Amino acid sequence: MQDDHDEPNSLVRESMRLFLATAFCLTLFALNSILCRAALVVWGMEPLQYTAVRGLSAAVMLALLCAVHIVRGLPGRGSVWKQAWKESSWAGSLFLFLYMICFSLAYMAMPSAAGTLVINISVQFGMMGWGMAHGMRLSKMQAAGLAMAFAGLVALLSPGLTAPPLISSLLMVVAGLSWGGYSVCGRGASSASLATAGNFFRCAVAGLATACVASVLESPAHPAAYACALAAGAVASAPGYVLWYVIVPRYSLTGSSVIQLSVPLITAVLAAFLLDEAITLRLALCSVPILGGICLALTARQKKERDS
Repeated sequence: MQDDHDEPNSLVRESMRLFLATAFCLTLFALNSILCRAALVVWGMEPLQYTAVRGLSAAVMLALLCAVHIVRGLPGRGSVWKQAWKESSWAGSLFLFLYMICFSLAYMAMPSAAGTLVINISVQFGMMGWGMAHGMRLSKMQAAGLAMAFAGLVALLSPGLTAPPLISSLLMVVAGLSWGGYSVCGRGASSASLATAGNFFRCAVAGLATACVASVLESPAHPAAYACALAAGAVASAPGYVLWYVIVPRYSLTGSSVIQLSVPLITAVLAAFLLDEAITLRLALCSVPILGGICLALTARQKKERDS
C-alpha cells in the first residue's frame, strides 16, 4: 500500500530537481560572459579567435551529443543529422554568428554584468518589436514596463565615469537583437534542440572562415585563453542550450523569460568573485528599472494572453 506521504514527497523532490537544473543552466549562461571576459581581458585573446573557437567547439560538442543520442531525432523522420539540418536555417545560423561575433567584440571593453544586462534587454526589445511588426498590440502595462526598462538602459549608458563604453554597448545591443532574430527563426522548429544543433553545424562554416582570418590578423593567444573559449563553447553554450530546452517546457513562456532575468544578477556575483569586477552604484541602481520593467512587460503579456 502506498504511503499517503509519498506523493507530496515526490512532488517536493521533483520541484527540487527542477530548481537545481534551472539554477545550473542559468549559471552556465552567466559563465558565457565570465569566460569571454577572462579570455579577452585576463589572458589577452583577440575576439576573432575567441568567436571561432567558441562556435566550433559548440558545434563539435553538439555533434557528440547527437552521436550519443542525448540530442535525439523525432521518430520516423530520418537520422538525427538530417533532422538537425532541416530544423535549422541559414538565416538562423547567420543571426547566431552575428550574435557571437558582436558578443566577443563588445566584451573587449565592457564589464560582464553590464554586458549581460544590456543583451538581456535588447533580446526582449527585439522580440517585442518583432511581435508589434506582426500585429501584436501592447497593453498599457506592457508599454509602461518597456518604457521603464528603456529609461534604465539610457541611465546606464549615459555619459559618466562608470558608464560602459558606448561602442561596446551598441555592439552588445546588436548581439541581443541578433539573438532575438535567431529565436524568431527557430519559432517553427519541431525540436529546439535539433534546431540549435543544426544552426551550430551551419555556423561552423563562418567559424572556419573566422579562424582563417584570425590566423592572419591576430597573434596566438595564451593556452588558458583557448581553454576559456573551449569551455564557453563546449560546456557553457552547447550543453547549456540543450539543458534549457529540456527544462523550458516545465515553465510558461512568460515564466521562462522572467527566470532568465536572474542571469545578469548571477553574472554580477560571479564577475565580482572570479574577475574582481566592481558592482558599481550606477549598475546596481539602473538594474532595478531595467529588470523590473522587463518583468512587468512579460507578466503583463501573460495576463493579456490569458484574458484574450
